[in-house]
Amino acid sequence: MLRVKFHGKTLAEIPSETLVLGGGAPVYIRETSRPAYLDELQSFDTHQIPEPKNYNSVLTQLLGSPNIANKAWVYEQYDSSVRSNTVTHPGSDSAVIRIKGTNKALAVKVDCNARYVYLDPRKGGQIAVAEAARNVVCSGGHPAAITNCLNFGNPYKPEMYWLFKEAVAGMSDACRVLETPVTGGNVSFYNESPGRAVYPTPTIGMVGIVDDLKFVTTQWFKNEGDAILLVGKNKAETGGSEYLKVIHQKVAGKVPEIDLAYEKSVQELVLEAIHREMIRSAHDVSDGGLAVALAESCFQGKPGHVIGAQIQLHESMRPDFLLFGESQSRIVISVAPEYADAFIKMANDKKVDAVQIGKVGGTRLQINSWIDCPVIELEDVYRNALRKIMTK
Repeated sequence: MLRVKFHGKTLAEIPSETLVLGGGAPVYIRETSRPAYLDELQSFDTHQIPEPKNYNSVLTQLLGSPNIANKAWVYEQYDSSVRSNTVTHPGSDSAVIRIKGTNKALAVKVDCNARYVYLDPRKGGQIAVAEAARNVVCSGGHPAAITNCLNFGNPYKPEMYWLFKEAVAGMSDACRVLETPVTGGNVSFYNESPGRAVYPTPTIGMVGIVDDLKFVTTQWFKNEGDAILLVGKNKAETGGSEYLKVIHQKVAGKVPEIDLAYEKSVQELVLEAIHREMIRSAHDVSDGGLAVALAESCFQGKPGHVIGAQIQLHESMRPDFLLFGESQSRIVISVAPEYADAFIKMANDKKVDAVQIGKVGGTRLQINSWIDCPVIELEDVYRNALRKIMTK
């Protein structure tokens, strides 16, 4: 519905579909064909890959990957504090911008994992929307709506149009469950060179409403002794992961499963706990998996400001799958120790998995007997990798 208001009075109210000649947007039905490469790539058994001998090295390499490393080299070339409205600066899960004249703010995130879409466009489209919403929630915002920028190859190729159609259907699935209408967007086709097309990339721009500035939350740990909890469930899912690409040079396997109803429950739980002022930090688990999310949570917003964590994980699965798998619907949070049990009870009441996995403190990130690194060294790799790549 298009509404025109002036001084609080509604002057016009027009159903949006009546604004298009003939009613509704034109629809083109083109020939589609499922790409043959999908069968081969999806059938790849990730258990074939060898287990690493040095998990510290794997974590360091992932933190230095351009997909994961800090993007300061890019955003420091621009003004990220226009008119002093910026509440959360670049580097956390979402940007947060205050709405002047109110005590509210907007949380904004742009996200997409194109490898997932390449390997399974429908799930990839679902995950792109879900992850963007999850990032907004981690910053204290209630997901409200999306825009998009859909980047694909030549739509006259049946395989490419199939990828496009499936990705859009996946986005629609997630938007309906998460109640985030699509307010607009654009489509960019023909992104190809003579050899191949770009990965199909439905980039999602998610906006959320922060009801009160006191609810703004950042991803980094705050206080020594705080309890670290994992919301969601660890699974042995490494298909399409950054780990598989960077360490084993493979883009293959089945992408992580996503249960959209469970995803919504996870987001609602975390947002409710933020509104109850229980949560001190929140960071979603995405590219690079749990180990990367924990490391990023140790970097406290400014260069050189770090804090350690001691983690104990108890799942019986391959350590590399547990540390670097990219299972969906997971968030790392920190709370004051006295809130840990109360949060877990909240989660149980909502049928969401939640468990305490460690505590904040010290100068090292320690995860079982697998990872033991000085956080300051991990931060140096994370903050400077992209700068070094771009200034060679």
